[in-house]
Amino acid sequence: MQSYAQSHDSIANQLKDKIENATTDSTRIRFQIDLAKQLLKSNVDTTRLIISDVINTIEDKEGSYYQSRKAESLNYLGILDNKQGYTENALSNYLEALDITQEVKDSVGIGLTYHNMGMFYRRQKEFSKAKQYLKKAIVVKEKLKDVEDLALSLHMLALTNYNNEQMDSARYHIAVLKEMPCSNVRKSKANGTLAAIYFKEKKYDQSIYIFKENIEISKDVNDQNELSISYLNVAVLYNALQQYDSAVPYLDSAIAVAKKLKHKELLLKQYYSRSNLNETRKEYEQALQDYKIYKMYNDSINDTEKVKRITELELNYKFDKEKQASELRLENETSKKQLYLLLFVIATIMGGIIFWLTRKNAKQRIALSNEELATEQLEKVKAELALVTKEKELKNAVIENSLRQEVLSKTLGDIKEIIKLENEKERKTALQSLSASLLSEKATKTNITDLKSYMDTVSMDFKVILDNKFPDLKEKEKELLCLMTLGLNATEISKLQNNTVSAIKSARSRIRKKIGVDSKQDIIEFIKNIGV
Repeated sequence: MQSYAQSHDSIANQLKDKIENATTDSTRIRFQIDLAKQLLKSNVDTTRLIISDVINTIEDKEGSYYQSRKAESLNYLGILDNKQGYTENALSNYLEALDITQEVKDSVGIGLTYHNMGMFYRRQKEFSKAKQYLKKAIVVKEKLKDVEDLALSLHMLALTNYNNEQMDSARYHIAVLKEMPCSNVRKSKANGTLAAIYFKEKKYDQSIYIFKENIEISKDVNDQNELSISYLNVAVLYNALQQYDSAVPYLDSAIAVAKKLKHKELLLKQYYSRSNLNETRKEYEQALQDYKIYKMYNDSINDTEKVKRITELELNYKFDKEKQASELRLENETSKKQLYLLLFVIATIMGGIIFWLTRKNAKQRIALSNEELATEQLEKVKAELALVTKEKELKNAVIENSLRQEVLSKTLGDIKEIIKLENEKERKTALQSLSASLLSEKATKTNITDLKSYMDTVSMDFKVILDNKFPDLKEKEKELLCLMTLGLNATEISKLQNNTVSAIKSARSRIRKKIGVDSKQDIIEFIKNIGV
C-alpha cells in the first residue's frame, strides 16, 4: 500500500509538471505556492527559492488576486525565517502580509497571518500576544468553516497555554479539537501536546507511548519538523526514566533532522539536552562539545539587540498605522468643515426664501397652523390607538398566565377605569402599574419548565467551568450562579427558585465563602476568568 510520504512526493512531482506546463502567470503562481506548502516541512531551501520566485513574479502585477498570492507567499517566507532564526525578517513579512490581506479583504489570508503572528510571539515567549493573535485567527477560521485549518489554530492555542503553564486551558482546547471532524494527523499532534502534559505530571509511560506513535506518523506524512520534535521528546522521557543509553540514539536522530531543516530553536534544545545527557553518562568531552554548540545557537537566538530591533519594528508599524489614521481624521475634519460651511450657506439662503414667502403670503401661515393642528390631532389618535393596543396586550397577558376568574374581572375593571381617565399621563402611569402587577403574577406562577428555559440560555462554557472547577457546589447553588449570569437580581431569582429574597442573598454569601471570593469582587467575572 502506498504510504503518505510516497503520496506526498507524487503530489510534489505532479505540481512540478503543472508549473512547467502552465500557460499563464496566475496559474503558475498558484501551483508554485501549492508546491512550496508541500515542501515547507521537508525541504526549506527549495521552498525559499520557490517563494522568492513567486514574489519577484508578482512584484509588477496588480489586482486583488495577485496581492492575495503575494501576502500568502510572505506568510510562508515568514514561517521559514521564523524557523531559521531570522526573527526580524519574519515579523516584517507578517506585518506586510497583514496590511495586504486587510486591504483586499482576503479572509483566508487574514486568518493565516493572525495564526502565524501568534506562532511568532509564542516562540518569543510573549504568550499573551500569542494567544491574542491565535484567538483572532480562530474567529476568522470559524466563519470560513475550514475544519483542518481551525484545528491547527486550536492546537497552537492549546500548546501556547501549555507553554504558559495553563494546563486546564490547554486540556480544554485539546478536548474541543478531538471532537472535531478533522484528520487523524491533526489529532495525533494534539495528542503530542497531551503527552507533554503527562510528562509534566510524571506519567512517563503514557507520555512515551504517544510520542513513539507520533514518530511513526511523522515519518509516514514526511513531517520532518514534527519528527525532530518527537525524537527529542522520547529522548527526554528516557532521560527522566534514567535510561540514558536508550535516550542517546533518539537525540542523535532529532539533531540530524533539525540540521536538515536548519531549525535553530530545535537545535538549541537538542544540543543542550545531549550535553546534559553526556555529562550524566560521564562522557565529558562530548558533553563539552555539545554545550559549545548549544551556546553558539543560544547567543544567535537570544540576541538582546535583536529583541530591541523587533520591538522597534513593531512600534514603527503601529506608529505608521496611527499616522495614517491621524491623516485620515484630519482629511475628514477638513471635509466636515467644508460641508458645514456649505450647509450653513444653503440654510441661510433657504431661511431667506422662507422668510420672504411667509411675509408675502399670510395664507401659508394659516395653512401651516392648520397642519400643526392636524398633526396634533393625529398624535392624539395614535395615543388612543396605543391605549387600545395596550388593553389588548394586557388581556392577552391575563389569559396566557391563566389568572383566576376574579383576577380577570378585577383587571378588566381596572382597564375600564383607566380608559375613563382624561389625563393621558395618568392613564399611561396606571397602565404601567397594571402591567407590572400582571408580570409579577406571571413570575410567581413560573414552573420548572420555564426555569429550564432560563437555564438553557446560559453559556455551556460557564456550566463546564462550574462542574470542573467547583465540584463541591450544590446543584441549587450552581443553578443560582447560572441565573446570575442572565443579569437577574435577588428578587427575580427568588421567584424563579420559589424562595425568599433573604434566602437567595444568604446562598450567595455561602457560595462566595466556598470559592474564596470577597464581597467587593464580581463573583461571575471571577468564575469566568478562572476558565480562561
